[in-house]
Amino acid sequence: MVSKQEYLGREIMKRIHIHDPDKGGIFTLTTGSMGAAKTSVISSFADYTTCHHPNEKVFWSECYRAPLQVFRLKSKYHFLVKEDVSLQFRDRNNKHSSMDIPYTTFTDFNDLYEKAKRGCVNVPFFGNRLYWMGFIDHLRNVGEWTHVFLEELAEICPSYQDGILWKYIRDWSKETLKDIRKDLINIHANTQVVSNVDHRVLTYVMVNIFLPGARAFKHSRVTQAAIDNLQRDPVHGHAAYVDASGEFGVTRFRDIYRPNKSFHVDVIPYNGGERSMSLIPSFIKQRYEIDKTGT
Repeated sequence: MVSKQEYLGREIMKRIHIHDPDKGGIFTLTTGSMGAAKTSVISSFADYTTCHHPNEKVFWSECYRAPLQVFRLKSKYHFLVKEDVSLQFRDRNNKHSSMDIPYTTFTDFNDLYEKAKRGCVNVPFFGNRLYWMGFIDHLRNVGEWTHVFLEELAEICPSYQDGILWKYIRDWSKETLKDIRKDLINIHANTQVVSNVDHRVLTYVMVNIFLPGARAFKHSRVTQAAIDNLQRDPVHGHAAYVDASGEFGVTRFRDIYRPNKSFHVDVIPYNGGERSMSLIPSFIKQRYEIDKTGT
């Protein structure tokens, strides 16, 4: 006998993967404590996409100075690096020694999209994760289904900002995120601490996935007491709540994407300039530039 919550959980999971132009794209956010299978959730979504929709383009955003998660996937992967950015791939098992990993260079967002391969997971590096907001905005105009997977959303849309970055996240949320459904963009993100994500971004999340250890927040009807009762089960899968616009159900996710301990790699940008992760990209500065006349 399937309970109402299990039934709703299945229906919401179907909505996440459905390709229906009338329903459009979707924005999901997975939260939970360390080791709760957050990366496994979006990894399973990425593998499902490359398997069932091999003619569409998939993009994956990695964190800097952290083990690359894309090596866990069953899908093929393709690294791309912005041509004016200097990066170092490092072997974390060998005192951060440099590694020679092949990649394709690109000049701008359009060049990146053209060089991205279909049927695999494309992993671009801009040298600064704030660029992902601009790239997602670019995807609105490509005219076909695209899929974006974002590790640690708080690094891309950080809270507690001021100045032009605060303005850009505000405008990007209400102009780009608001319309991803119409623009056939699927965004699947995760984060450990939801409060570190700008609250204006959270407003446009369509499906929240709560794993054990997650923190409840005002944009969802799922309570902290309910989350605290979620069970971890390495055999049958960790229990999770899936909340779609106030209608929520339960499901399970198995943590099957174990890290390859013999291949432990991370990436660091260097040489300063916009290659620094802390600097605001020029395309954001240019949007809010005021000329000398004050107009």
